[in-house]
Amino acid sequence: MKLQFDYIWIPSALGGHNSPPYEGMRTTIRWQKYLNEFLSCARDVQWIEFSFDPETLQGKATCKFTMEDPVPDAWLKDGELVELLSGFRVLAIGRITN
Repeated sequence: MKLQFDYIWIPSALGGHNSPPYEGMRTTIRWQKYLNEFLSCARDVQWIEFSFDPETLQGKATCKFTMEDPVPDAWLKDGELVELLSGFRVLAIGRITN
């Protein structure tokens, strides 16, 4: 299953990653609205296509889930807010687009 979203990359000075996103990168995805569900089952995605503007730190990404564990349809609605994580670090925040 694939997922598309617009995102803003968090600079390392604010706790994000020290380099820009890259193809094949794997991150944990967390829905801001469904925090309790995240605590019981984290999901990872792999970045397969993306754009990134180093001036604005914004871009668009297409990712695929690394597991076959289904995600509820409500989570994939246009406009749902997500966070992309590496361990405890928030690398990006985004909004699902269809």
